[in-house]
Order: sequence, then C-alpha cells, then structure tokens
Amino acid sequence: MASFRVHLYGASAVSGLAALGAYSLGWAGPQQTQLLFLAGVVGGLLPDIDAEDSKPVRGFFTVLAVILAFWMSISFVGQVPLHVLAGIWALVLLTVRFGVYELFARLTIHRGVWHSLLGLVFAALASANAAFHLGGLSAWDSWLTGFFVALGYLAHLCLDEAASVDLLGNRVRRSFGTALKPFSTAYPRASLAMLAAVLALGLLAPSLAPLEAAGAYYGLTSHFERLWTPGGDDLTEALRALTD
Repeated sequence: MASFRVHLYGASAVSGLAALGAYSLGWAGPQQTQLLFLAGVVGGLLPDIDAEDSKPVRGFFTVLAVILAFWMSISFVGQVPLHVLAGIWALVLLTVRFGVYELFARLTIHRGVWHSLLGLVFAALASANAAFHLGGLSAWDSWLTGFFVALGYLAHLCLDEAASVDLLGNRVRRSFGTALKPFSTAYPRASLAMLAAVLALGLLAPSLAPLEAAGAYYGLTSHFERLWTPGGDDLTEALRALTD
C-alpha cells in the first residue's frame, strides 16, 4: 500500500495537470481552477477514510465537524438567541467528530468497499450533489467538481495497486487486487448499501444538460445544433445558454 505522502503527491500532480487543462480549455476560471485542484487532492486521500487509527481520517472528520457545525448554526442566525446558537454549534461538532467518527470506524474495514470503483462513483456523485445543492454551484461546475474528486480517487487506487508489485523482487504482494476492484465481494452488505446510496445520489444529481452540450461541442453527440448556435464563440457560451 502506498504511503500517505505518495498519495498526496500523486493526487496533487494529477489534479494539477487536469486543473491546468480545464483552465486552458475554458472550462473553469482562475478561482474555480484552484477549487478543482483541491477537490482532486481531497479525492486522492478519500479511499483511506476507512483506515484504522489514521491521523488523516481523524483530521478529515474534525474539519467536516467544524464545517457542518458552522453551516447548521448559521442557518439559525436571527431565529434563536446567541447561547442557543453556541449550543447548536457545539452539539453538531461533538456529534460528528466523536459520534459519527466512532460509528464509521466500527462499521468500515480498510481496503473494503471504499477501495473500489463503486466507492469512486459514490465519492464523485456525493461531491457533485454537495457542490450543487449545498455549495450553490452550477450544474457544470458541480459535475467538474465530481470529476476531479473521481480523478484523485482513481489515482489513489492505481498507486495502491502499483505499490503491490515489487519489480525488483519479481513478486506480487498479497494486497494486489484489493484496491482497484469493481466492488467488495468480501463485504457484500457494505457494497449493496453503497450501491443503494449511488442510485439515490444519481436521482438527486444535477442536470446532465451541460455535459450533453460539452459532448456535442467536441463531436461526441449528434444533436449539438439544438443546444448551441454558431453565434457563440466557445463552449462557455453554450453552457451559459443552458444554465441561464
């Protein structure tokens, strides 16, 4: 299994190149490009969320707890007194950081369902939905966010598989094949639960119209004329016409 540092460097390299490509193609502006890079790096660390007693995992749940605590408390600003807001903040923080984290640690097994292509799809859809429904991003930007999370996630799985092969010793470690797999056959209940979550997220996902327009613009579909007219200069014009 590749180390945390290798995963961080690998995700940073892949996401950096992809973010620069997205910017050069006009898919994202300067600020959005930076966010996409961060999304890719986060995606590159996500598969190890099921690692036992992992500092990155504890750090992730700490950051998640703080963000959710502020998000929940801010939604009640002006409706309840200050001391109640402080109580809501503390309650959400402690619940997520200790309650949800402990439950997650007990229910997950390292190299289980999170180290699979099903986990990749779940992470991508969850990110796209969060960006769209919670972050208020457009459908196009939300799908880009999900794509970058998936890209970093895939880099993590590939690095784990590469680390399972000892080229100098001409041998393959027992961990080979436990990362880049479709789903976890060792934990079928977890795989079924994640599949159900993927289906639910698919129903809640942002509109696919921007992706159809992008595919048509690059000649991947045949009905681009219905979505874009020759008056536009680039893909951005077509996407803006769809989202306005």
